[in-house]
Amino acid sequence: MNEKSYHHGDLRNALVAAGLELLERDGPQAVSLRAVARAACVSQAAPYAHFKSKRALMAAIAATGFERLSGRLEESVNDPAAGLRELGRDYVEFASENAGLYRLMFSSRAELDPEDAHLQRASAAAFQLFAQKTATGAGNPFDDPGPVAAWSLLHGFAMLLVDEMLHFAADHTLSGVLDLLEAGISAKVDIE
Repeated sequence: MNEKSYHHGDLRNALVAAGLELLERDGPQAVSLRAVARAACVSQAAPYAHFKSKRALMAAIAATGFERLSGRLEESVNDPAAGLRELGRDYVEFASENAGLYRLMFSSRAELDPEDAHLQRASAAAFQLFAQKTATGAGNPFDDPGPVAAWSLLHGFAMLLVDEMLHFAADHTLSGVLDLLEAGISAKVDIE
């Protein structure tokens, strides 16, 4: 091997970071255990100490995406003056700024292992943030239509934007979508 090989203090995170960089630069097809090993300057066998397959690596990368999304959303969620509009704008901006990662976060079982515990915790934490701003009073956020409606609407809009399917003023359209979402959540809360 011509590349310099050395031991990482935190190999798992170095491999995830290398995978994320490959994903964003060259797409999911460029990410493999061998490619991340090369990028992290470790042996081809080293990634197997942390990931049993490419799907496991991709799940770890997707979990990192959900953690970053949560970090992005926390400010608007924890700010009492910020409303659903800010949450929605932050969500869509995250998707737009991290298109490859965002697609991976919601990709199929063929791409990643959805049963990965880290991925499940990270995605549930992001959903819990939605529940704090969009709950309609049903108690358990997984039984509440507010968070599910908000995430569904924003995810759909974000995917249309990321996939370049919106061939018009997306910013103006997002504002209108957020108006509708906010009005719908408010109406549901008022009815309850």
